[in-house]
Amino acid sequence: MLFAAVAAVLIAVPSDLIDTPIFGRPVEVRWIDYVILAVTSSLIGLIFAIRPEPADPADTAVSEQLAVTVDRQGTRTVWGGFVSFLAVGCPVCNQAVVALLGVSGALSWWAPVQPFIGLLAVGLLLYTLRKRLNTYKLSACPVPA
Repeated sequence: MLFAAVAAVLIAVPSDLIDTPIFGRPVEVRWIDYVILAVTSSLIGLIFAIRPEPADPADTAVSEQLAVTVDRQGTRTVWGGFVSFLAVGCPVCNQAVVALLGVSGALSWWAPVQPFIGLLAVGLLLYTLRKRLNTYKLSACPVPA
């Protein structure tokens, strides 16, 4: 729960889904932004809450392989959070989009695409969660050779 709350705050405050005096948003928040925020922050919380450990800590080869796998999954989770941030952020506040498309392009092209980018973030996080659960299953209940 703590990981999900931290993820939600890290995504929602800069994108002004949680209203703060630090950030402003000239474009109204859509209902789908809150749905994407809730789903992605919940998935991020689940992924970071599951911490697989090797069944035999003395086996250094398995421990190193598990560490690399968990690190890769953590990187995918951070990317999923970043993509989620892009999906719920204000379309005209994203300087890269405004530089590439202009303000009218950001509103007419980027804003309608953002829900699909949110689905991409959810898909990436679901894939990572599936991999994390498989890693946990293999490390908690290893199959004998």
